[in-house]
Amino acid sequence: MTLQPDLLLTSCQVSQQWTACFWDYTSGNSIQAYKGGGVAAPNTANLIGNDFIITGESTKPLLHIWPVNSQEQLKNQKLILPERASAVSVCPYNTFLSAGIGSKLYIWQISSGKLLCVQQKHLQPITCIRFVDNDFLITGGQDGMLIVYNLGSLVSLQSNILPQSEVGQTEPLYSKLDHSLPITDIHVGNFGVKSRIVSVSIDQTCKIYNLVDGGLLLTIVFDNPLTAVVVDIAFWNIYVGSNFGDLIHFDLRNPPRTAQFHISKSDKNLSSFVGHTKKINCLSLNLNGEVLASGSEDCQVLIWEVKSRQIIRKLEHKGSITNISFVMKHQNIFSQNFKPLFIVKALERSLDFASEKLIVPVIQNEKIEFNDEENDSNKQSGVNQTIAELEAELSKANVVNKQLYDGMIKLIKKYNNVN
Repeated sequence: MTLQPDLLLTSCQVSQQWTACFWDYTSGNSIQAYKGGGVAAPNTANLIGNDFIITGESTKPLLHIWPVNSQEQLKNQKLILPERASAVSVCPYNTFLSAGIGSKLYIWQISSGKLLCVQQKHLQPITCIRFVDNDFLITGGQDGMLIVYNLGSLVSLQSNILPQSEVGQTEPLYSKLDHSLPITDIHVGNFGVKSRIVSVSIDQTCKIYNLVDGGLLLTIVFDNPLTAVVVDIAFWNIYVGSNFGDLIHFDLRNPPRTAQFHISKSDKNLSSFVGHTKKINCLSLNLNGEVLASGSEDCQVLIWEVKSRQIIRKLEHKGSITNISFVMKHQNIFSQNFKPLFIVKALERSLDFASEKLIVPVIQNEKIEFNDEENDSNKQSGVNQTIAELEAELSKANVVNKQLYDGMIKLIKKYNNVN
């Protein structure tokens, strides 16, 4: 194995020493630690360009942000959310920040902090968010639903001139309800509109879709509940982690001829990485696909050589692993002084279009300024009353739905002996 020009970013559920840390995974040495952000929730650790590390705190409605070269957070910069985030993602061009807060999807423009939209298509909390370039946004939730949006539609001028209570929710390109239990992880390929989506769930299935039309290409049924997934850049090899510590490789170069395929331990396309003793929470492949990292509830990050399936390094942590990601090694991490290319502003907590002056971001990250002088107070009062009544009815329906859903999940888990 050759040395790679990348580092490994990790976080765990014990934050006395640090919230997140960069590692040289070849030597096992820590490179830079980031302190004071509490416990980073799963699926919330991200980079903003090569300038900042951002994580979502697991117990508070806060996002914490550090310059990549400093263990101390940005001064006088508090990113306060409406509620605690269950998933956070930054788009590849570092234009937009998205967070799953309960069953709602929030999107902000990073450079202004402007809240662009709030979507509520899920019935249960969002578990993971993925961007595809600056074109698509994908969410998965505890309701087993996979939703794909056109990102331009979510943040466009047309969708944001009026409050969304008036213009309505932006319709997704499509939504899929093929999983019967919560989606635990999503991976998207690197081929733009020709990419494929891979989702895994506690229902023991891994499903592969076409990104553009949502066509279900293949369902792989495993023996155990699935908790993490990653695919190599060529989309030849898929790696899934299970609730019981199994790390399984499936070869996609010789796919089954049926739309649904049940995995057996004797299958020639299947191989396992043996090392974890508890649930695998997250997986990541390095840039050339030669090294695989897995994080588990056994408080270990294991570094694997993919070709031999051998452990080449163990990174011991104090708690269950919540995030791992390979990132490019950049000189900013080692620099004492650098000027960030990106501006990060405090995040708006609610959609507010009542001000006279609106700044409406569009997909090219430009700003258009205009004045809104029309104001019909009587009409607005009637609309607000109707909205309040509808929101009260929706709140009651959500409570009943959650009770029914939780009861069903408990019965299914009890029947299948799932923790």
